[in-house]
Amino acid sequence: MIKSLKSLFSSKRPLEDVSGVYLGGNRYLRVVQQPSGRPEYVSSVSGVATSFQLASRYGTIGLIAHNYLGGRFFLEVKEGDDIHVLDGHRRSRRYRVTRIRQFQALEPRSPRSRFIDLDTHQTNTASEVFKEIYTGEHHLILQTCIERGQIKEWGRQFVIAEPVRE
Repeated sequence: MIKSLKSLFSSKRPLEDVSGVYLGGNRYLRVVQQPSGRPEYVSSVSGVATSFQLASRYGTIGLIAHNYLGGRFFLEVKEGDDIHVLDGHRRSRRYRVTRIRQFQALEPRSPRSRFIDLDTHQTNTASEVFKEIYTGEHHLILQTCIERGQIKEWGRQFVIAEPVRE
């Protein structure tokens, strides 16, 4: 599998619709689109990440997955790792992880929760976190939940990766 994927990584043409993400090793997820008008939708299929459509409005690629399914791979990613995003035309683009941000959700099951930044301990609204993570220059974001104790949605983790200029 790795040998066949390497040939995909050489393309320099722009990607169209994202169809997969390769995180190294045996960590590959197929990417599905959110249903129209359902920004809260996250696929419950193992081996799948969901393209966060709202991110694309801001020129970024957002991929979300449950932490007990494909998102478990997001939790294994480290700063400096390379991630390859693939489209349906056998093209790819390489990104390098530059930051990992973690937040505690004050209302874990609510997408509109307020969040505590685990680095700065500042409290932010969901809108403030969205703007900080998903806007700016083009980049890739892998989003999943952080589990603490019995609470699967205790917090959120955002892996931020910048395009690698080749």
